[in-house]
Amino acid sequence: MRALFRRRARPALSVLLVIHRMPRQAERTLRSLALQEGVAPGEVEVIAVENASDRVLGRERAEAALPGLRYVLRDETQPSPVPAVNHAAALARGAALAVAIDGARLLSPGVLRLTLAALRAMPGAAVAVPGYHLGAEPQQVSVAKGHDEAADDALLDAIGWPADGYRLFEVSAWSGSSRRGFLRPMSESNFLAMGRAKWDALGGMDPRYDALGGGKANLDLYKRLLDLPDTPLVLLHGEGTFHQVHGGISTNTTGTEREAIMAAIQAQDRAIRGEPVRPPEAEPILFGPVRPPARRFLALSLEKAG
Repeated sequence: MRALFRRRARPALSVLLVIHRMPRQAERTLRSLALQEGVAPGEVEVIAVENASDRVLGRERAEAALPGLRYVLRDETQPSPVPAVNHAAALARGAALAVAIDGARLLSPGVLRLTLAALRAMPGAAVAVPGYHLGAEPQQVSVAKGHDEAADDALLDAIGWPADGYRLFEVSAWSGSSRRGFLRPMSESNFLAMGRAKWDALGGMDPRYDALGGGKANLDLYKRLLDLPDTPLVLLHGEGTFHQVHGGISTNTTGTEREAIMAAIQAQDRAIRGEPVRPPEAEPILFGPVRPPARRFLALSLEKAG
């Protein structure tokens, strides 16, 4: 395996990845990072922060999946990933930071290469990647119908993953945050990159989002970033992050349990912001190629914008 993530004095990009109770899924996510295309050795560092649990991935498996990563296992008293993100940012050496708050999301092969290219072309930009769920429907729907980890395994086997990471588009559906398509506002991104000056201006992720799963912390970060002056939105519309079933809070709980959790999350968001988080009205700059498996989503985006 190529030593893409060996350390050097100042990487161009630090990826901040949070892991909690998802060892198999996080291991695959790290493997998708190891297979990124067009990245020079040492250009990117990955900092994987794992919050301790009864299902730990651990350093040995993490480093086997992604040689050269920086792995941190920490105890966390809050049920939120926000402290882990901010801890990773404090360790980061990159000129830019990318927040990957959910360690269960596979990356398509061009995410890092195109993020770096976009930040070189537009240093003040926010670079975002659309989100998808493995399966024919968003997992909030499919899990209630019986979609589970075994179903994810079968889908990945069917496309021969990871031989061609772009085939993930063949077995996925838009996540809720991306369901309006590439030409209308998204509400968040699970791979969101920015220059360090932008991160510092935001003060990182808001630690008041201490609800289970972080609540709407990621949506808040996305909106606050795009509300900063001189922050164009660059959307890598031919790339994606692909959510795997792992028992997550918003995607993999159902029925009355999910309703109660979401009500608490909404209440916390109102208490923090004074109003619900609304998608920023940012017109995206579409950046990068769209491989054949992803083109149906481009066509759907044109229909939805129409």
